[in-house]
Amino acid sequence: MPTGWMSDVRLAFRHLVKRPAFTCVAAGTLALGIGAATALFSVVYGVLISPYPYADPDEIWAFGVSAPAGPQRLRPFRYDAFEEMARLPALGDVMATAPGSRLLTGTFAPETVPAIEVSGNAFGFLGVAPILGRVIQPSDVLPDGAPRPVAVLTFRRWQESFAGATDVLGKTLRLDDVEHEVIGVMPPRFGWWTSDGVWVPLGRTGRDRQVFPIARLRAGASAATATQQWAALVPMLSAAHSDGFPRDGARGILTNYMDITVASGPMQQALRLLFGAVVLLLLIACANVANLQLARASARGREMAVRASLGASRAHIVRQLLTESVALALLGGIAGVACAYVIIRIMVGLMPDFFVPNEARIELNALALLFCTLVSLASGILFGLMPALQTSRPDLTTTLKEEARGSSGGGREFTRGMLVVAEVAVSVILLASAAVTVRSFLALQRVDLGFDPEGVVAVGLPLSPRTYDSLESRNRFAHELIERVRALPGVDAVSIGNGGMPFGGPQSDYAIDGQPAADGQRLRVYLASEDYWRVLRVPIRRGRALTDREVTSGDSAAVINEAAAALWPPGTDPIGRQVRVDVVTRPGNATVLTRENASPQVTVVGIMANARNDGIGNDVQPAVVVPYTLVAPAQRTLAVRTSGVAAPLLNAMRAQVQQLDPLQPLARPYTFTEVVANEAAQPRFTMALFAAFGMLGLMLAMAGLYSVLAYLVSMRRREIGIRMALGAHPAQIVQDIGRTGLGLVAVGLAVGGLGSVVLLRLLASQLSAFAGGGLDPLTFTMVAALLGAAALVACIVPARRAARVQPTDAMR
Repeated sequence: MPTGWMSDVRLAFRHLVKRPAFTCVAAGTLALGIGAATALFSVVYGVLISPYPYADPDEIWAFGVSAPAGPQRLRPFRYDAFEEMARLPALGDVMATAPGSRLLTGTFAPETVPAIEVSGNAFGFLGVAPILGRVIQPSDVLPDGAPRPVAVLTFRRWQESFAGATDVLGKTLRLDDVEHEVIGVMPPRFGWWTSDGVWVPLGRTGRDRQVFPIARLRAGASAATATQQWAALVPMLSAAHSDGFPRDGARGILTNYMDITVASGPMQQALRLLFGAVVLLLLIACANVANLQLARASARGREMAVRASLGASRAHIVRQLLTESVALALLGGIAGVACAYVIIRIMVGLMPDFFVPNEARIELNALALLFCTLVSLASGILFGLMPALQTSRPDLTTTLKEEARGSSGGGREFTRGMLVVAEVAVSVILLASAAVTVRSFLALQRVDLGFDPEGVVAVGLPLSPRTYDSLESRNRFAHELIERVRALPGVDAVSIGNGGMPFGGPQSDYAIDGQPAADGQRLRVYLASEDYWRVLRVPIRRGRALTDREVTSGDSAAVINEAAAALWPPGTDPIGRQVRVDVVTRPGNATVLTRENASPQVTVVGIMANARNDGIGNDVQPAVVVPYTLVAPAQRTLAVRTSGVAAPLLNAMRAQVQQLDPLQPLARPYTFTEVVANEAAQPRFTMALFAAFGMLGLMLAMAGLYSVLAYLVSMRRREIGIRMALGAHPAQIVQDIGRTGLGLVAVGLAVGGLGSVVLLRLLASQLSAFAGGGLDPLTFTMVAALLGAAALVACIVPARRAARVQPTDAMR
């Protein structure tokens, strides 16, 4: 570093040390802005930029199909379709995944663990090595297509089931009554479709089973070429296997894997908006420190004028002052690292797990520290340039005259006022955004669910496919369990199903009797018992519910919701009509059993009210409820409405299950209120951070207003003393100072309000579908009132201090 720069750096730190109060206030203000920006960068980097440990995840492509005028739909495909995809010339490697779960028994307590089937090339495709043993390879699928009974453990499963023992290789896990040899353990961050389960080989048996394929392009091939080849293959696959494909000209589309992660939807939008909010917060902090710098520069006017008169060039003075600003910003950046650590911990605690990839790591890494350094340097230049240019004016005579008059300089006073206006305007935008997110969240809380979640507890029942290998045995177990639980004290109603309680559930292609096959839309299918409507408290609008006899005998009866009833032509009564539900006979999963020679045609016997079935933020999807005895998946859900406390009831339910089958486990119980609360977790996260950043911006803006008024009072102390000596009343002095401060706030409020309206209209779709994304008059009035109250408080202290000026002291 040149000697001149070293001298500037030493002088800069000497000045900062001599004024500890100024240094602490300015560095602390910057620490808040820089720390928040660094924390948001760490979250964005960990969740959006580098959420996965895979080799080149941005070069992975997923297969999708869509109707000619419909949206793209990412979906599973038959195994034989996956083999056809692997032959496309533009693709270099294609792997498949079949998610599922298996019952872990043997030497371990019975529980259901995620068991993800992957093709033999999967681990080589993903490019992550194990920490122990080996991974699944193509040789783990035998020549006849059967998979070898081997398993690779997740790091968490290794810790939980084997206590991290290094001699785990060669030990066995009993999965669905089959002994699987442990061949490897993956690193802590690797979590392909599971973070606490196992991976097993995907066999070639069961050609009609559903798998999720992804691909990498061959060297030299483009995504456009691969898309053309996939689009050419889709019609042939649709002709050979029509189920799952749009019937009227299906189109094939490839989507980059990074665009379909769990963080690519609402969480991605939220983080982008929050990052913009943090940038605004950092600008407020920079404006605040620039104001402090201008006040300090006024006090140093004589020093700079003397230095200029002794031969210092304006460029040298600017360089010296910018060096001080950058040094101050670096101190703020160092403190900002500590702030970022705390903010990251708070954000991770608020962040809903299911909106973040399970392999994401949010931490202060080297890139985050580099970002913090760059932001600090940029902030130092940003808030230091204007004071440096104004202070470097080399007019000794003018400066001395201004000091003799006790003036701060009209130019500097105007600049400081404009900085306050900018702070207030940006603060208004932050507060308006926070108000819209709060309004959105409150609107989400008031959504009519269409069902009553209070008092309902549910628990999963993972049946062993080998122990319960027939539809009759599974239905018998379910029927006996329902009868036992129904007889327990405190139980009002019991239903068993396959999901859809309250949200989700499988989807199926369908066709209304007498109408062409539906294209681009699917029905949600709920397998349920006769008490389904009593458990959820969903009323029947017309017709009737399923009867006990229909459920027990497995009749082809069905109840549809009002959204499904709207699929019939206007004026047509769906009751008594038939609808073809393909999943009744073709579930697409080998572990799901159906009746022999069953018909996919079911007869509508009732229409129930619409109830939210796709989350609380989405429209109600068409749905059909059929007897659970028609289709028997291995995984079922038992839902119970109780009038008492759930904990004792769960113990009683567990005892009934153990009496029926001592080896049958229960999954983790949950309540419907928990499920509904989870639906609001992401909006709650966005609202909490927007509100926090908005309030922080408000405090910084008011601190800037206070500093300007306090400095104004100190500079006009002599003038105020003379006015009071000539008879001015203290109330007039208070009004004068207050008028100055509130005038700046009014201008900032007008500018910020206009900016908020424009910005929130541009971001309406991302902020909230419920709140409309706009800034309504009531919300703006509340923001203005909050800002006005805070501004009044910021003005009171300087104004009262001005009113207490003693004329004799001021004149002396």
